[in-house]
Amino acid sequence: MNCCCLEATNKFFNTQARRSEKYFKKKGLRKEQRHLADGIRQSGMQEAEILEIGCGVGGLHLSLLKESATKATGFDISEKMIATARQLSAEMGLQDRTHYRHGDFVTMHENAPAADVTILDKVICCYENAPELIAHSTAKTRRIYAVSYPRQNPIVKLVFRSTKFVLKFFRQAFHPYYHEPKQIQKWITEAGFAKVYEKETMVWLVQVFRRMPTS
Repeated sequence: MNCCCLEATNKFFNTQARRSEKYFKKKGLRKEQRHLADGIRQSGMQEAEILEIGCGVGGLHLSLLKESATKATGFDISEKMIATARQLSAEMGLQDRTHYRHGDFVTMHENAPAADVTILDKVICCYENAPELIAHSTAKTRRIYAVSYPRQNPIVKLVFRSTKFVLKFFRQAFHPYYHEPKQIQKWITEAGFAKVYEKETMVWLVQVFRRMPTS
């Protein structure tokens, strides 16, 4: 992302941090996050190190750390999301097993740790250059690559593509991007992964991929 996009994204998601924290504390994971967690469990996460890109307040990786994952690194462009994730981690007694980085993963990927499980929950749709994001994040993934993004549906596609104009009306520089699901899956499988799990919600397509052994 360029500097203008980074600042706009930071500003937009800063306004969502408090709401996300309250939701997690009251209701736990959202439906698409529960699907992601199920897919990761089924694919094997025992003793796994997690990398979550666009981690938000951290609810997903913190929940997995309460099970059998060992440690997690979270990246997020929103400084308030990262601050809230650190706070929740401490409240849950997981501060010694978590590490957080504020900034754009794509520009920071060289210094990001490799992980057994990489998670991008509703993150691909925040990037115009999705192939670059996927290339850098799959390169850091040893075993499991878990994603959620807008599903293949005419109404969902229309909503995402028209959101830009709605947000612009309200003077928001940030807007999401709609990438075709078939193209997203192609980018992931070309990086050496095979799909092992898939679920849908009304808006989101949830998929989990496993790295294929090299010949």
